[in-house]
Amino acid sequence: MPKKSKTETQAEQSERFRREAQKLIDAGELSPTEADKALDGLVKSSSRKSP
Repeated sequence: MPKKSKTETQAEQSERFRREAQKLIDAGELSPTEADKALDGLVKSSSRKSP
């Protein structure tokens, strides 16, 4: 039988995400600057493809 997933409030989920993201940043596995550039590129390419 599958385990019942732990329910979290939106605030708890957001805080857990921030902690995990910070761990990746501290470990050098995630660069906020590179992530911003990648997102900008995706948005720009998406807007060019729209009619």
